[in-house]
Amino acid sequence: MALRQCSSTKAAAAPKTWHWMGNYGSVYDVANAANGGGIGAGEVITQYLNGLYPTFMFY
Repeated sequence: MALRQCSSTKAAAAPKTWHWMGNYGSVYDVANAANGGGIGAGEVITQYLNGLYPTFMFY
């Protein structure tokens, strides 16, 4: 009986990092960007600053 070497074909998953999502005019725009990106689950940080919501997402 011959032995064969097994190897995983899946690449290692990239570590999660913070990504700049942009400046938005309302909290609804922030929610749409976070939900509509097709990125999956993550964390969002946003803050009201000079009339805009600068937003970062962790995924």
